[in-house]
Amino acid sequence: MNTVSARRSIPLGLQFCFAVLLMALGALLLMYTMREKGYYMSGYDTWGHFFKSDLMYQSMKEGDYYPLFTNLWYNGLQPYRYWAPIPYYILAFLQGLARGDIITTYYYFVGFSFFVGGCGWLLWGLSSKRMVLCTFLGLMWFFFPDNMRVFFYEGNVPRMVAAIIIPYLTYFIWLFVQRDKKVAAFFITLLTSIVALTHLMISAMIGVATFIFMVFFVITNKKKLLKAFEVIVSMLLGYVIIGIWLVPALVGGLVAMNSDASASVMESLTYAIGSTLNPFTRINGVTDTYYYGIAIVFIAILGIILADKKVKAGYYTNLVILFCTTPLMVPILSKLPMSQLLWMMRFTTIAYAYFIWSVIDWKNLRRYFTLLLMVLLLVDCIPSFMLNKYYFQAKGNISDELQIAKDVTKQRVALMDLSILNAYPSWELCVGENSTQYTFGWAWQGAATASNIVMLNTALEKGNYEYLFDRCLELGNDTVIVIKELIKKANKTDLELIEAARKSDYYIYKETNEAYIFHMDTPETFGVITDYRGFGIGEYVDEVVFPYPTFIGASNHIEDYSIEELVEYETLYLSGFEYYDRTNAENMVLELANMGVRVVIDMSHIPIVEENKRMYFLGVVAQDIEFTDTYPTITYKGQEMYFSSFPEEYSTWNTKYIEGVSNILGTADYYGQELAFIGTNGNENIIFLGFNLFHYSTQTSDQGAYHILNDSFNAKLYELPERTLIPINITYGNNKIIIDSPVENVNTTLAYQDNFISDDNIISQNNLLYVTKKHTEIELIYPYKKQGLIVSAAGVGGTFLWMALIQIVDRKRNLKISVGDV
Repeated sequence: MNTVSARRSIPLGLQFCFAVLLMALGALLLMYTMREKGYYMSGYDTWGHFFKSDLMYQSMKEGDYYPLFTNLWYNGLQPYRYWAPIPYYILAFLQGLARGDIITTYYYFVGFSFFVGGCGWLLWGLSSKRMVLCTFLGLMWFFFPDNMRVFFYEGNVPRMVAAIIIPYLTYFIWLFVQRDKKVAAFFITLLTSIVALTHLMISAMIGVATFIFMVFFVITNKKKLLKAFEVIVSMLLGYVIIGIWLVPALVGGLVAMNSDASASVMESLTYAIGSTLNPFTRINGVTDTYYYGIAIVFIAILGIILADKKVKAGYYTNLVILFCTTPLMVPILSKLPMSQLLWMMRFTTIAYAYFIWSVIDWKNLRRYFTLLLMVLLLVDCIPSFMLNKYYFQAKGNISDELQIAKDVTKQRVALMDLSILNAYPSWELCVGENSTQYTFGWAWQGAATASNIVMLNTALEKGNYEYLFDRCLELGNDTVIVIKELIKKANKTDLELIEAARKSDYYIYKETNEAYIFHMDTPETFGVITDYRGFGIGEYVDEVVFPYPTFIGASNHIEDYSIEELVEYETLYLSGFEYYDRTNAENMVLELANMGVRVVIDMSHIPIVEENKRMYFLGVVAQDIEFTDTYPTITYKGQEMYFSSFPEEYSTWNTKYIEGVSNILGTADYYGQELAFIGTNGNENIIFLGFNLFHYSTQTSDQGAYHILNDSFNAKLYELPERTLIPINITYGNNKIIIDSPVENVNTTLAYQDNFISDDNIISQNNLLYVTKKHTEIELIYPYKKQGLIVSAAGVGGTFLWMALIQIVDRKRNLKISVGDV
C-alpha cells in the first residue's frame, strides 16, 4: 500500500485527533524551550498587559469580576473601559492555573496561543478534507512573520488573542459562503463580538479587510453577492450585541483622535516594499522590522496567475493590503472615512488568514506543487524559530532605581522617561510588595489625565523643568524620577534640573548612574490647594503654561466659563479661542476688564467673523503681514529692541499686525511704515498682541520678547503658582471612595472619572478630582449602563431576527432554484 492510499484509509476524525495531538506537542515543546532558555515577558508592551491581567486576577479573587476603578495608574482610571477585557480574563484564568505566578502564566499563554490558534485551522482541515495541509498551516500560524513580531517584539497581548480567534472567524465565514451553512452566521456574529471585546480597533480592521475580501470574492464568484452582504451584516450585529461595553468605550478613546494625529500614526506604520519583502532582514537577526513574508506574496502572485478564478479573492486581498502598507498610500487613506482605522500594517494577520483561505480552496493544485508551496512557507518562517533573535526583555537597567522609589514614596511616583524604559516600570512600581501609585502607566490614551501626561512629557522634552516639577506636585507625586540621558537631549544641564526641582521643594533623595530620584517630605496621603494667577482659553494656551506655570487652561470656548469663575484670576490669556456669539464674548471680556482682570488677546489667533471673513475683536482688526528671517526694528514703550532671527523652519514668518488700537504700545518699522503689534483700545486692562509674539518667544527664548510678555501678563518668567499640601484621608471600598479633608475645595490628586457619583461634592479641574466639602462619599457606577443595555438588547433581538431572515431568504432562493429545475 502506498503512502497516499494509507493516508486516505485513515478516517478523517482520526487524522483530526492526531493533528490535535501534534498541536499539543508543539505547544509543550515551545513552552519547554522558552522556559529552559529563560525567555519570559518578551516585548515592550508585555509587562503593561500583564499588570492589567494581574489586576483582574486579584480582583476576581476578591469577588469583583469587572473592576470599575484602580488608583494605581494615571492617578486613577477605569481599567477595562477602553481596554477590551477578554485578553485579561484569559490571562487571569491562566494565572489561576499558575497559582498566581506571573512568569508561569506567560509560558502558559505562549502555549495557549500556539495550540488554540493553530487548532482553528484544523477545523478547516475537517471540512475541506485537506487535513495534512491544514495541520501544517496550524503548526505554522504562530510563526507567520508578523504574528511573531507582534507576540515577541511588540508584546501586544490583545492582538495575539485576536490572532488566535481569526482562524475560527474566517472558518465560519467560509462555511457560510462556500458550504451554505446558515448556522455559521450566528458564529460569525458571536466571534465578531469576542474579537471586539479583545481589541476593538483590530476587530474593526478585520471588518474592513473582510469587506475588501468580499469585494474580490463577489467579483470572482458572481452568485455570492447576497452571501457576502449577509456576512457583513452578521459581523456588524456583533458590535451591537456588545453595546453594554461598546457604548462607554466609544465615549473618548480611538474615535476621539483627530485626523492629523491619525495620519501621523498611519505614516509611522508604513514601510517601503523593499523592506517589507526583504527576508534577509530577519535572517540577519533584525526582528523588530515589519516583514510581510516574501513566500506569501510569491504564492499569492502564482495563485492569481494559475489558480481557478473562484479561489483568487484571498490572493488579491493580500496584494492590496500589502500595497496599502507603503508610504505611497498614506495621502489617499488619510482622506477616507474612518481613516483612523486604516493603520494598514495591523491588517496583516487577517490578510494572512484570507491568504490561507485561498490556499486551502485551491484544490486543483497538484500534490507535489502543494508540497512545494508548503516548503516555501516553511523556509520563509525558519527565522521565526530563532527565538533568541526575537526575545526582547524590556526591563532595562532601572530596577534598582524603581525599588528605591517604591521604598521612599508615600503617595505617588512619576517616572520621567519618555517611555524609553517601555512597560516594565508600570508593572514593577504597581505590583507586589511596597507597590505604589503611579502618575504614568502604559497606553495613556485610556486615561482621564491623558492631556496632563502629554504636557509633562512635552515639558521633559523641551527642558521646561519648572513646569514639570510643579505639575508633578499638582498630580500628587512626592517622588519624581528623571532619566539622566534625557537632560542632555533637551540641551539642559543637571544643575538646571536640580534648581527647578528645588523651587517646588523637591530634593535629591538618590543619584545613580541612570537617574535622579527626587523626593519631597509630605503627609502619607495629601491633596493640594493651588492659587493660579492666570487662566488661558483657546487652542494655543498650552504654550503659555511652560514659561508661565502660574497659568492654567482648559476649554477653547470663552462662554464655557462664568464671570464668577474667571474673575478669580489676575490675568486671562486668549489664544485660538472660540465663541458661540461674538457680542456675548466681547461683553464678557469688557466686564472682566472693568472688574480688574488683565485680558491679553493673541490677535494672530482670533476667530474669523463669518459675515465678512475678517478677523477682529472689540473693534481691533488683525491684518496679514509676512516677515523674512527676523522682525524689523521693534519699538516698545519708546525703547528700540532687536530680536533674534526666526528659527530656520520659520524663516518666512506669516503673522498679523493690529489696527484700531487707541493706545499703541509697540510698533515695527516696516519699510518706513510703523506697524502696531501691541496696544490697548479704551481699556488699559485689555491688551491686544500681534506678530505671533508668544510663539516666537517659545521658539527662540528671546529675552526681549519675554520682557514684553512679562509686562503684558503682569507675571514673571517661570513663576510658580502657590501650592499648599493638605493631609487628607482616602478610603477605597466596594465601588466606593470616601474622602475626608480638614478643609474644603481641595484637589485630591485623583483623576476625575465620569463614573464618579456624589451629591454635588465633586468637580473636575485640569482633569483632577476636587472635593468641595470636608466629607465626600463617591459611588462608582458602570458608565452609560442604561444606554449600553438598550443597544445590547437591540443587538440580541436584531440577531435573532436576522438569523430568521437568513433562513427565509435561503428557503425562497432554494424554492426558486427548484422551480427553475422543474
